[in-house]
Amino acid sequence: MKDMGHGFTLVDRSIYLYDSEKFTRLKKTIDYDSFEMIKAFEDKNFYFRDKNRVYVTSYMCNASVIEGAKPESFKVINAEDGIGYDGNNYYWYDTCLPYDYSKAVKYNEYYVRAGDKVYFLTSIVEGADANTFNIIWQNVARDSKSLFFKGIIVPEVDVETFKTVPGCFDADHLNQSHTYYAADRNNVYFINTIGKAIKRLAGVKPSNFSVKIVDNRLYGISGKDVYFFGIKKKGLVLG
Repeated sequence: MKDMGHGFTLVDRSIYLYDSEKFTRLKKTIDYDSFEMIKAFEDKNFYFRDKNRVYVTSYMCNASVIEGAKPESFKVINAEDGIGYDGNNYYWYDTCLPYDYSKAVKYNEYYVRAGDKVYFLTSIVEGADANTFNIIWQNVARDSKSLFFKGIIVPEVDVETFKTVPGCFDADHLNQSHTYYAADRNNVYFINTIGKAIKRLAGVKPSNFSVKIVDNRLYGISGKDVYFFGIKKKGLVLG
């Protein structure tokens, strides 16, 4: 048995994190005689290499080969953010970045600027103006013409008047880290930053919409209608 550090052990041709076997899908790929840990960040990100390849296992990705990375020159630049470099390319976890990370400027943990282009994680944000691009909240951003959610333009939003509905963050509530309501001059929207899309509340007028936090839950109110998670709740009356 070989202790590899941070709870990892190598037993014969099997790799364990404590009592759980890892890298099972890569058993026929790994060169066990040269397999070693490069670096780790807490219990979240772990980098390894053998004489042929570089590997990563993380809360962001399953145990994977970092395709194209050179094991002899690979270094972990930022273990917390999952950034590696092999002298030629930068990598975000198991994905080769399409830009020079050393020259990029981070807007936040999701968006970066490289030259005159904006990227969401590893993908270019089509149509984004880097000179006017700014973050609204987490993976929601805008430039002078468009609103972006997870790097994709949200159509038919009046970006000049788009803003968070007052009261969404006035008190603690469940899912506060990723849910809120927003509005422009024409529509009201429910935003769940871990969801698939921004939801427009059909027929709801911004001038008649407000929010209320009750029992640690965020509700939207439009006249007599009550919304929870962007869904109208029939018969629900808030105290």
